[in-house]
Amino acid sequence: MKRYWKVTALLSVSLLFACEEDPILEDSKLVYSFDFKEDVQGWSSGYADYPVGEDEFYEIHSDWITLPFPLNPAKKSLMIEGNNHSDDLFMFIKRKISGLDSLTEYEVKFVVEFASNYPENSFGIGGSPGSSVYLKAGATLEEPLAVEQEGMWQMNIDKGNQAEGGEDMLVLGNIGTPREDEQYDLLSRSNDEENTFAITTDNKGELWLIVGTDSGFEGKTTLYYNRIKATFTLKE
Repeated sequence: MKRYWKVTALLSVSLLFACEEDPILEDSKLVYSFDFKEDVQGWSSGYADYPVGEDEFYEIHSDWITLPFPLNPAKKSLMIEGNNHSDDLFMFIKRKISGLDSLTEYEVKFVVEFASNYPENSFGIGGSPGSSVYLKAGATLEEPLAVEQEGMWQMNIDKGNQAEGGEDMLVLGNIGTPREDEQYDLLSRSNDEENTFAITTDNKGELWLIVGTDSGFEGKTTLYYNRIKATFTLKE
């Protein structure tokens, strides 16, 4: 199941399918960096781990809108939200990239900046809205898709489950803020040298990036992705 970001009537629909940007070479590393202030940068959204035909009940919605108050009202972001009635809702964004060496193994460092208003020490149904919603990132050769299996939308990749990563995605942390109140903050999550991710490109030097949240909180989660960065280093 594929969704694309809604773009306001004042913008050209072509923004929705923005051309792929060339990576930047930094210290022999290839860096792909995405900032959503001008357009969606070619990213699209999707959902999994919930029953087919239940989009309205699960309050499935994504958009390209400004950051929430009190953050910069002039800055746009990718908003994604859903209500986790299944206690397992997976909400994700994805994008195809090119420009890598073909049939080459890389280690990838992800940096994801997003706006959240869920305190890490908060309590909720089934788990904390902050510490029980896990942010994941990964890369695949096959396009990440939610496919119908026995009446459920399930991912066609191995993302792991909730706090556990899988072959195609690793856990960067949770979405909890250090605050006591529910004010929005910009947070950044990344993987370090002990939490490595490696992938070998296809014969065209292409792959798909995917970022998402795996929820153990049985309530509504709304996130705003502000920046995403993926740095590729040749694996030794």
